[in-house]
Amino acid sequence: MRKYFLLILIFLGAGVWWAQNIKHRVFDIDIKTSVAIVGTTVKEDSPYVQINNLKIPVELAKTEAEVQKGLSGRASLGADQGMLFIFAQPDYYRFWMPDMRFPIDIIWINENKVAGISQNVSNEFDPKNPKFYIPPRPADKVLEVNAGFAENKKIKTGDKIIFNNVDFTGSNPR
Repeated sequence: MRKYFLLILIFLGAGVWWAQNIKHRVFDIDIKTSVAIVGTTVKEDSPYVQINNLKIPVELAKTEAEVQKGLSGRASLGADQGMLFIFAQPDYYRFWMPDMRFPIDIIWINENKVAGISQNVSNEFDPKNPKFYIPPRPADKVLEVNAGFAENKKIKTGDKIIFNNVDFTGSNPR
């Protein structure tokens, strides 16, 4: 009986230690340097895109290498997050889905407005017959988000976009 009691105490102690460490690593937020936005917390100086009242934390893809890699090879993207591709000038940039592991919405942007949306773009890729996604009009920025995001958040063509803490220097000249 003492043996079982000792094992239970060890497991309880380990569980309490684990819960304390997870709590500190995942949930501690410095309120002075963070802003709560639509169920996500983003540091004030982190880049984000605002469409209507929705603030979307973004990773930036500005260089040729960053644009080519994009979200390829990743297992997922945060539910309310995106990747923002920045180009030096508007054009009909082609996007495709090699090595993508999840479907996405592609939000085409020009003149700080949504220029078009390619919804529920499949992550299936056939290298012998690749499918390319092209904006309906020239775009100088592209926002990739999880599939269904644009519809769920009621994003539509013509919506204004505000870029916060986004550094446009060094944008891909392609």
